[in-house]
Amino acid sequence: MSHFAKHLPLSACALAAALLLSGCGGGDASPPPAAPIVPPPADTTPPTVAITDNVAAATATGDVTFSFTFSEDIGTSFTTDDIVVAGGTKGAFVRVDGAHATLVVSPTANAAGTIDVSVAALKFADLAGNANSATAAAQQAYNRVPKTQMALPVNFDSATVDHGLIGFGGAEDSSLAVDPANAANTVAKVVRAAGSESYAGTTITAAAGLGFSPKLPFNANDTRMTVRVWSPDAGIPVRLKVEDHADATKSVETEATVTTASAWQTLTFDFKNQAAGTAALNLASNYDKATIFFDFGRAKAASVLKTYYFDDIAFLPGAAPPPAPAAAISFDEATPPALTGFGGAEDATIVADPTNAANKVAKVVKSATAESWAGTTVSTLANQAIAPIAFSATDTTMTARVWSANAGIPVRLKVESATDATKSVETEATVTTASAWQTLTFNFANPAAGTAALNLATTYNKASVFFNFGTTGVQAGGAKTYYLDDLNYTVGSAPPPAPTPSGLPVTFDDSATTYTLTGFGGAEDAVVVTDPAGGTGKVARVVKSATAELWAGTTVSTGANQSIATIPFTASAKTMTARVWAPAAGIPVRLKVETAGDPTRSCETEATTTVAAGWQTLTFNFAAQATGTAALNLAFTYNKASIFFNFGTTGAQGGGGTYYFDDLSFIP
Repeated sequence: MSHFAKHLPLSACALAAALLLSGCGGGDASPPPAAPIVPPPADTTPPTVAITDNVAAATATGDVTFSFTFSEDIGTSFTTDDIVVAGGTKGAFVRVDGAHATLVVSPTANAAGTIDVSVAALKFADLAGNANSATAAAQQAYNRVPKTQMALPVNFDSATVDHGLIGFGGAEDSSLAVDPANAANTVAKVVRAAGSESYAGTTITAAAGLGFSPKLPFNANDTRMTVRVWSPDAGIPVRLKVEDHADATKSVETEATVTTASAWQTLTFDFKNQAAGTAALNLASNYDKATIFFDFGRAKAASVLKTYYFDDIAFLPGAAPPPAPAAAISFDEATPPALTGFGGAEDATIVADPTNAANKVAKVVKSATAESWAGTTVSTLANQAIAPIAFSATDTTMTARVWSANAGIPVRLKVESATDATKSVETEATVTTASAWQTLTFNFANPAAGTAALNLATTYNKASVFFNFGTTGVQAGGAKTYYLDDLNYTVGSAPPPAPTPSGLPVTFDDSATTYTLTGFGGAEDAVVVTDPAGGTGKVARVVKSATAELWAGTTVSTGANQSIATIPFTASAKTMTARVWAPAAGIPVRLKVETAGDPTRSCETEATTTVAAGWQTLTFNFAAQATGTAALNLAFTYNKASIFFNFGTTGAQGGGGTYYFDDLSFIP
């Protein structure tokens, strides 16, 4: 039997097995070549560093920590020796990690200057060995000059004084700031927040709470301080409180009122006139700290956001000047009087005179529902007070100018003790002119029926006026408006001392000077004589004759052409004074200055005597020229002066008589 081979095609499975066998060494095939390994590029970038510090303010006052932030890990290649410091001393150095480090620097003690920190090139390297190629630097100003405790006056401008402000009650935002009117000046800024307490204020003290050193030098004669303030509104009460920093129970408070809006003004605070309900000034206390309260007393619900400024806190030596000898309350004062209405006369304000817009007066509206006793208290001091009224056995009157739409209106004036309402005296006068101003005289020697008699042992320092006293608003037929001005309450008081003169005063006592008196219009009898009041000095005597003109006067001269030394008037100095003697009070005295040789250049003003048969000093303000005469012109040379006694009244009308004058002076 025979055998044969049968050729059949390989199956897919067999083909795979054959290939597998071949791949495992069965056969002679070569493996594919491996991919080449490429090395990374070399690090050739040098590292950098940024230097910063931890002081947010412009000037450091203590140690400064400088931070070094590197652009990459530098390992341990950076040390404190790689840092250059000027203006301070190196302290602790910390390597935070491979990319961060810090250095504490102490500024030079008791000095001010700049700390300079720098790192030079080639001082550190990254992990690849690349060294830094750029220099890095930083600076920080410092001031470590010891600051002194505040002492008056305080103006907030000294860099060596430890100024401080601590606000409270809604005035916590109190800080030193730029003057709103002068960018070169530093002042205190107080933001009184909406909803502030009525007592929101700012204590003027450094953080230690020490206040001022030395203490405030109060004494019997020196009781005042001044503060320059800026308020967005006028009519704002500002209270100033001083106390013992170590004993807050020892304090005294007083107030003044802002009269100028959005501008600086200086307020005077007299602590002998303490605020109502507060302690009196005690000269034995150690007052050495102050607190200021803007818009003191405003109810919390009515409080809105307001910003105030203050500066230049000072102690004011010397007693407060006495009130003017006439028209003691004119309502034109820089700090206006306060008006407190009651019983239906609460609508009392200071307004322009209805007949003269340049004059300020008090306006009182007695309402349609007013009580018969509705009235208005006029005050210039704390506790609704005025300066004490100088009543005496022979001086018992006061005067006031009033305006009423109707004649026959009774006007009552009441004076009392500001601290004891049981001590009072009242009197009345009646309006006789309708819709026009008239001056009423109130004689307290004749008190109103049913009221107390004048007691000369009582200090009367509070005054209230009652228009149409005894008639209600209903009985009057509705609301009525009245005006009040020039309340004169300084009866019998001595005139204030004359201000210190300046220039060449005319005294008639200088033997080296020739004084010439040239009378005219009926005052030709003018000579230099010995003081008739018993003095040893020389004075000028002027006799205004029985036939004198109303303009009779006397020119006084010391040089040629009836001249005197040029009067140095300036924008802020326009006042002269003269000592005069007249046989009666109420005598108008006119003073005229002019250019010698040119009578068209002149200025005239007047003052009125308040003392009979006695010497007094009159003040002549040329900023307020006499009606119908020329205004003061600062471009003119005023070197001639003439005085007119009882100006406006002829000798035949009773204007004659003998008068004296002396010490004609310019007041700077």
